[in-house]
Amino acid sequence: MSPHARSSAGDRCGSLEEELRPTERWQKILAVAEALSSERLAGEVLAASLAYPLAAYDQFRRDVPIRPPPLMAGPLPPITVLVNADGAAPFLLRATLRSLQDQSVSAWSAIVLASAALCEAPVASFADTDGRIQFAHSDAAVLAGAGYLVLVDAGTVLDPEALAWFAVALLRTGATAAYADHDHGVADPAFRLLRADPVLFGAFDEALIMGGVAPAVLALSRPPSSSARDCLGDREEALMKAGRDGRVAHIPRVIATQLSLPLIARSGRAEQSASRASECSMEVPLAPAPLAAAPRDDWIAVVIPTRDRGGLLARAIDTLRSKARRPERLDIVVVDNRSTSAEAAALFDRLNVERTARVVPFDSPFNWSLASNLGAGASDAPLIAFVNNDVEMLSAGWDDAVADALSHPHVGAVGARLLYPDQTVQHAGIAFGFGPGGTEHEGRGVPAADPGPGNRYVLTHAVSAVTGAFLAVRRADFDQLKGFDAARLMIAHSDVDLCLRLRELGKVILYCPAIEAIHHEGATRGLNETQAAIAWDEGERLDLLDRWGEALANDPGISPYWQRNDRPLALLREPTIREILAHVDQSASSHPWQPVRSG
Repeated sequence: MSPHARSSAGDRCGSLEEELRPTERWQKILAVAEALSSERLAGEVLAASLAYPLAAYDQFRRDVPIRPPPLMAGPLPPITVLVNADGAAPFLLRATLRSLQDQSVSAWSAIVLASAALCEAPVASFADTDGRIQFAHSDAAVLAGAGYLVLVDAGTVLDPEALAWFAVALLRTGATAAYADHDHGVADPAFRLLRADPVLFGAFDEALIMGGVAPAVLALSRPPSSSARDCLGDREEALMKAGRDGRVAHIPRVIATQLSLPLIARSGRAEQSASRASECSMEVPLAPAPLAAAPRDDWIAVVIPTRDRGGLLARAIDTLRSKARRPERLDIVVVDNRSTSAEAAALFDRLNVERTARVVPFDSPFNWSLASNLGAGASDAPLIAFVNNDVEMLSAGWDDAVADALSHPHVGAVGARLLYPDQTVQHAGIAFGFGPGGTEHEGRGVPAADPGPGNRYVLTHAVSAVTGAFLAVRRADFDQLKGFDAARLMIAHSDVDLCLRLRELGKVILYCPAIEAIHHEGATRGLNETQAAIAWDEGERLDLLDRWGEALANDPGISPYWQRNDRPLALLREPTIREILAHVDQSASSHPWQPVRSG
């Protein structure tokens, strides 16, 4: 994780609710493991349910071992494993080498790049007893022969099926690179290994990798250099290069565990020199990381449909302007849909006098999509942010964040992290394949301080869609698509439809938590609580389903480990081999985020 995404309290990690120190966190996980093991048939009952809360992740891993990949025709290519042991404690390197010796495939060799001191330590005797392992402490170590290359750090323990899965994925898809999921663990005498905090990736996500969330292990179909030292380099850079140069496969299997100091060793005397042994591997950010955006001067049209509720609208405009780095770059267009209140009329007069916003009349029955299209057409700014009138901006410099994200041509839309007034999450991206309607807000109802699984709620990453309560696009893309579908999706679901059409163009939808706002959801129009409102919404949802079909059940960014048909990222389950291979194949396709229309 990048430095700016780490907690400012350097020794704080683990549960935000209790703010336990690392040792206490692992002791708590150990207590849970002991409690479950003491209950007769607890493991079988949990396994039979096929659904585990994240708090029971350690039990999930005990109940459900990693299955081997399907057999491929012919032998698998040989694999060279490069182990980065610079600065590593010997016990960490030992754990990695032992996990290599336990692999289900034997056609591998390992080069350990280590300091001169480590090459003279007892752990170097692995090279004397296993001819597949060699140690090198100079920059002259050279890779020889063909085959796949696997990059890993000392202290990462590989599942016995790890190398087999990497080889099968690369051979099956012809991808340039492959990566998998990992978790964090400590050795324990009774349970051998306690595991927590899985990092479950989706399809290749450049924004997430740039944010510092890199896989623990990376496999390459060919070495980028004959120099072992050059190949090891930075896994994030190697993965980014592979993503630019070719196709990248994601294997939805937790086949690596990043170790930290065993509990039994924490009572011992600390070494004089710092090493990875004392590092906490489960740090989480306490808040969304500020976006490192370069100041830009792009004009931004801010389109706000409204009816009455002048107080809400005034707060939205005031906070959007006060939190912008350059409020004068904002062309705020208020689309007034038949307001009749004196409060709204007074606000419109003030806006006209102050020249802080323009009011465009919309004298028609309510149609959010049509109103938004009208507002977009009233400005010629190259960027457009569609914002609900019940949004209260919190993030300073949000205008730079929007302009910076949309300066990348592959980004089609940008969404914000939205909170309810009670400081719980309202929106952290839209996930497909969850909830009764097939699309559901991630993080809905969790405390704002909860970073989410794998810190997902506080990291910029690609998502299937974002809500129209705050949705920013480039005008050129919006015009190319002819705006929102005002003919069929008048009130709801047109935001999801627009995101799908942008993805159809090969664009990426970004969730950007550095843009944070309070959303007083439904304050103007109300929520869908009556039978008539629910029935209307269902009619529009069916129109969306007619157009996109199975695309609404397929979320490339969410691992098949997460159980569907529930709220997003709530329960873990073991995917079938068919689901695993389908995800591998889609992730390694030329455009894994590109949806396919129904029919």
